Amino acid sequence: MALYHFVLWRPPLAVDSPEYWFMMQIGMIVGFFTAWPVNAWLIKAGIKEQM
Repeated sequence: MALYHFVLWRPPLAVDSPEYWFMMQIGMIVGFFTAWPVNAWLIKAGIKEQM
């Protein structure tokens, strides 16, 4: 979200616009796939408990 806010759009998108929420969905999907391998490794290493 910071990337879109500071780089892609000038001025930044309004919070009540469909484009903003579409970018939010993309950010959530990217975050999920970024966090997945790290969480799998932490569980495998015994640092984190399964949910």
